[in-house]
Amino acid sequence: MDFINLPILLAGLLLSISILTSLVSSRVGVPLILLFLCIGLTVGAGNFEVLQSLQHPRIVFFVGSVALAMILFDSGFHTPMKNYREDAKPALLMSTVGVAITALILSVFVYWLLDWGWLPALLLVSIISSTDSAAVFFLLRSRGLSLKERIKATLEIESGTNDPMAIFLTLIFAMLIKQHMTGEVVSAGFVVSSFFKQALVGAGAGFLLSSLMQFLVNKFHLETALYPIFVLGLALFGFAVSNLLGGSGFLTLYIAGLLVGNSRIQAYAQISKFQQTFTWLSQISMFVVLGLFVTFSGLLTVWAPAFAISVFLMFVARPIMVFLLLAPFKVYNLGEKIFISFVGLRGATSILLALIPMVFQLPYAEEIFNIIFVMVLISLAIQGFAIPVVGRWCGVTLPRLEKDPVKTEIDLPGLTDSSLVMYEITENTPVVQGEKIPKWAKPTLVIRNGVSYPAGARLRQLKKGDKVYIFVSSELQRPVLDRLFGGSGAVDKGTCGDFPIAPTTTFSELEWMYGLTVDKGIRDYSIAELFEQEFDGIEVGDRLSLGSVELVVHGLEDGVLTEVGIDIDPEFHHKNWLFRKLKAKKIKNN
Repeated sequence: MDFINLPILLAGLLLSISILTSLVSSRVGVPLILLFLCIGLTVGAGNFEVLQSLQHPRIVFFVGSVALAMILFDSGFHTPMKNYREDAKPALLMSTVGVAITALILSVFVYWLLDWGWLPALLLVSIISSTDSAAVFFLLRSRGLSLKERIKATLEIESGTNDPMAIFLTLIFAMLIKQHMTGEVVSAGFVVSSFFKQALVGAGAGFLLSSLMQFLVNKFHLETALYPIFVLGLALFGFAVSNLLGGSGFLTLYIAGLLVGNSRIQAYAQISKFQQTFTWLSQISMFVVLGLFVTFSGLLTVWAPAFAISVFLMFVARPIMVFLLLAPFKVYNLGEKIFISFVGLRGATSILLALIPMVFQLPYAEEIFNIIFVMVLISLAIQGFAIPVVGRWCGVTLPRLEKDPVKTEIDLPGLTDSSLVMYEITENTPVVQGEKIPKWAKPTLVIRNGVSYPAGARLRQLKKGDKVYIFVSSELQRPVLDRLFGGSGAVDKGTCGDFPIAPTTTFSELEWMYGLTVDKGIRDYSIAELFEQEFDGIEVGDRLSLGSVELVVHGLEDGVLTEVGIDIDPEFHHKNWLFRKLKAKKIKNN
């Protein structure tokens, strides 16, 4: 029975070690993805007989493709749609035209350096031309970086949507080389039609898949634990169908995840948690399996050219592309452009694409794979370590004013837009320190020392260790509750407001969310639009009075409103001498 037990033993050991390395990553500051790769590389060097079946290019490509597809689905699922409304144009420009420009600039250097000819050089740079969504998403999360919203959205959208372009370029140049070997000719029309087919079929399948998911999840009443597995099955089904129809399955799942994640579906909290867990498993599996495929001896033979190409890519090719394409967008300052140029991490996508030359049995296939692997290691090591420092230098990081709250979400059957959220109160929670709770956020149930106190019970003050249950009827309420019940540092509430509100929020949403009375003439206005109308030149600290609450400007970038706070007790703050000069402007009734 060793043929069963030994693989299970090794798989369990690798998975456990990979998870435990997160402790090392958080304490030492080593990028977690880099550790996953090194684990696979180290174990692969042991030449274990049980692992030989995993060291075939087709097997590795299959495992990596499925894992990457699910990572992209999750990244779309957890990307707010408002990011696309505000920052889509520059990010999508970099993820399409930018990939081609990067490949073109880098190909000249690779052609000169390696002397392989133009087609192999173009194939290599196509493989490494896209940033890796898995690397970017996980590195930003694992390093706990709080970036300016526009910068974060730009990086996430770019890395989440540039894989299809890199995949298309890689397949095209691989086919050109293969057909050049056989004496066949590929027409320009074939290349152009292939690109549009992958993009259009992939995007169309994504929209259809998202509609199918929303309909089926909301139509059938299943056991709560089955919804996440059901969504997983539909995602894999959609990925395969899109690929069989000639589209980009990766683009399909990213679009489907984006649309489903921003819709009202049953068991949203359970699906979200399952997605995060399964994505971690996919991440670990993909990087470890890719690491198993490599040998130390192969990497040593190519480290010098790989290092040279990496340096040229990081400090020449990508910066030229970023500065060129972001030039028309005046909202990005010099520091932000430098940071976006630097955060062009390469990861599993590039290693996965590097397997294609092996699958096609092309010239220089092994050299290309080894060069790409070394370049990914260099990218994760240099950029992964330096991102927090470069972020501070460029002025794009924000102080983390609060810690993530300890909470549990419970979906309510039949109410797709509502849930019950449980927060565990800590000593640093604002409500423990005397913060006022809005009427709509009053607890439905409080559990203290094992005793339940329902709504209406007269508890004078919440205490550390209390478990508070609150009914949430709108997604807009979640960030407010997280701020209210999360552990926070010192926040200047008079200047910033009690809670953050997105400037794109309309007053009709604000009315519904807080139970305010808003004049009919401004209900369709967004907060940003009304501030621009009422103030001749917005400044931080400007206020608008809205009945019993006030809206206060918290952040501006190049004159554009980026952060707004809502002050639920303005009278208290106006009594303080610091705010005597902060007179709120009354909103005129239309």
